[in-house]
Amino acid sequence: MNVNQSDTSDALVAKKPVVDYEAIDLEKTHQVSEFKHKFPLTSCRADPTGKYVVAGAQDLDIQVWDLQTKSNRTLKGHTSWVRSFDFSKDGSRLYSACWGGDIKVWNMTDTQPKPIMTIQAHTGSARWVRISPDQKKLATCGNDLLIKVWNVEDGKLLQTFKGHERHVYAVDFHPDGHHLVSQDLMGFIKIWDMKTGKQARSIDASVMTGYDNKFAADMGGARDLQFSPDGSELASAGITKVVNSFAGVQDPIIMLFDWKTGKEKAQLKPEKTFQGIAWGVRYHPDGFLIGAGANRSGKGELWFRKPGEKEFFHTMKLSTAARGLDLLSDGRHLVIAHSDGAVRVYRMTAEAKRPTKTKT
Repeated sequence: MNVNQSDTSDALVAKKPVVDYEAIDLEKTHQVSEFKHKFPLTSCRADPTGKYVVAGAQDLDIQVWDLQTKSNRTLKGHTSWVRSFDFSKDGSRLYSACWGGDIKVWNMTDTQPKPIMTIQAHTGSARWVRISPDQKKLATCGNDLLIKVWNVEDGKLLQTFKGHERHVYAVDFHPDGHHLVSQDLMGFIKIWDMKTGKQARSIDASVMTGYDNKFAADMGGARDLQFSPDGSELASAGITKVVNSFAGVQDPIIMLFDWKTGKEKAQLKPEKTFQGIAWGVRYHPDGFLIGAGANRSGKGELWFRKPGEKEFFHTMKLSTAARGLDLLSDGRHLVIAHSDGAVRVYRMTAEAKRPTKTKT
C-alpha cells in the first residue's frame, strides 16, 4: 500500500478536526490522501461511519482501507470483478455484487472478514446491490433482466420483478421504502410498487443509450443512480451520443428527474471537449450535486452543480479516470476510485490553515 497525505489523516474520521478548516468551498477542492492498489479500480464506497473505504478492482478481490490507521485488508471470495457495494447503516455489514452473479455479505467487525453469506442472485452479472431504508431487504439486478429483493438476515428471495427487455444496470430503493427504481441498458427506468409487486410507472431516459456501429452493439444504462435525500429527485449518470463507445467517443451525461411527475428536470453535461462516461453522482446534504467521470484519454473530472441550475458551475480536472464516487459521512470529503489503482480522498474546502511556529 502506498499512502500520501497533505492533510492530517485524523481529520477524516474524528468528530472534531485536529486543525481548523474553513467552510465548504467547492472551487478549492483538493486531494488529501491516496491509497494505492496494483490493479485498476472499478468502484468504491465509503462506510456510513467514515472509518473505511472499500474498492473493487480488475481482479477478484475487495480492498478495504482504514482512513485513520491507513491499514489495508483484502477480502477474497468473489469469482469476478466487483462493481457494486452497499453498507448497513452502522457499517458492520458490507454487501458486494460481482459480475459472476453472486452477492456476498461480510462482517466488517472481524479482524479479517470472510463471507458470512453468499446469495446466488442472478444468471450472468449481478450488477447492483442496495439495502433498504429499514435495513431488512436487499435489492439486486443483473443480466438476466430481473430485479430481486432478498431478506437480509437469511438471504431468502422475497420478490422478483420482471419487465425489462435488456440488461438491468442499476436498482435502488426510494427513501419511502415502498418503491424500487431500476434502469436498463437502453436507458429505460421502471418504478416498482413493492406492496403490489407490480410496475407502477416508467420514465423515458432513452437519451442515455446509443448504437455503436463499429461494434454493432447497443451501449448505455446507468453507471450510477441515486435519490436526493428527501426522495423528490432521481439522478442517473451514464452516457449519450454514442459514436464509438469502445474508443470513448460518446458524451457523459447526468440526468435529473422529478420523482412525483417522472419528468426530466435537467441534462447535465461537462464541456463539449470532454468525451467519455459519467461514472458517479452524489447528492450532498447541503443540496449541491457532485458528478465524476472519465474521458477517452484516460483523464478524469469532478463536476459540481448548485440546486436548480441547468449546468455545472465548477469542474475540477483529475489526472486519471474516475470510475467510482462516494461521500464521507463528515460532508467535507469525497472518495474517488481511479483507473490507475488509487482511491483518492478529496476535501471540499480551502487548504488547512496550519499554525505558524513562533520564535523563542
